[in-house]
Amino acid sequence: MPVGELYIFNWDGVNGDCFTLYGVSLEDGAIGELLTPPPAKERVSNESRLEPGKRVNTRTPMQFASREVTLPMHLIAPDYATFLSRYRAFMTAITQSAEGIILYYCPYTRSSPQNTNSLKFRLQYLSCTQFAAYDGTLAKFAVRFIERYPSLGVGTAPALTMGTGGTDEEEEEGSES
Repeated sequence: MPVGELYIFNWDGVNGDCFTLYGVSLEDGAIGELLTPPPAKERVSNESRLEPGKRVNTRTPMQFASREVTLPMHLIAPDYATFLSRYRAFMTAITQSAEGIILYYCPYTRSSPQNTNSLKFRLQYLSCTQFAAYDGTLAKFAVRFIERYPSLGVGTAPALTMGTGGTDEEEEEGSES
């Protein structure tokens, strides 16, 4: 796996290097999970009984479906008290922001998220599917996220807008007044 750093950003003021803030780093294979292309949405099509085959709209660009990613991680601490403190702070950072988090991964370099080589993923927490703690200073766990707007690592998700009922734009679009 390439050497690099993982940065976290959420809208509640958490912003920084995951290892420095929480002692958290990605396990081998996590980058492969992030870089796996998302599934494509089915194109708009129409089948008529009056003509052979199927009409498919090929003029609109391909759109990607949301996807779930499971990221295996490690948490390292010098003692048990620091371990608990870092674990609680990390879980709060990834679960408490309604907008989710943005993970930046800077491969091959030890630089900042503004680096042009950094990958950017907008994720929302779903669950922690696995957790194993060893002697109170090391933990291995897997966190499951949903990437609602797959971006192939370039982070082009649209801005979220909140409706009057506290629901986001996806539920708002389906309702009629």
